[in-house]
Amino acid sequence: MTDLLERYFSFRGRLARLPFFIRCIYVNIAAMIPLVVGLALFTNGGRLWWWAGFAVVLISFAMLGVGLASAFVRRLHDLGLSGYHAIWIGAAEAVWTALTNAPLHAILMGLPLFAIDLWLTFWPGNAGANRFGDAPG
Repeated sequence: MTDLLERYFSFRGRLARLPFFIRCIYVNIAAMIPLVVGLALFTNGGRLWWWAGFAVVLISFAMLGVGLASAFVRRLHDLGLSGYHAIWIGAAEAVWTALTNAPLHAILMGLPLFAIDLWLTFWPGNAGANRFGDAPG
């Protein structure tokens, strides 16, 4: 269990391109399962069920946020950048997500924000060791 927590929720070390992409998918899937359970509890009826559903959804969003922040920070470490850059990347991600529900011209204006995701996913990391550790194997 500690290996699983270290793998998905640690902010230390580096994360290469393909493991970053796969880890983001896994974290999203893992967060969606309790989200669906929580939504089912919302619609069940009573006040107690509503609060139980709210708690499950809150836990799901916390798990999603920490898991994705961990992946972003570790990927930035692979690029040789500090994890503090995850703050503006997270803000750009939030704005891009909001713009995907907007009219077409707003989506087109948000494409540079989507380019940040492409950069994180496809830009090669440092070939050798950097200040955050050895190159991921």
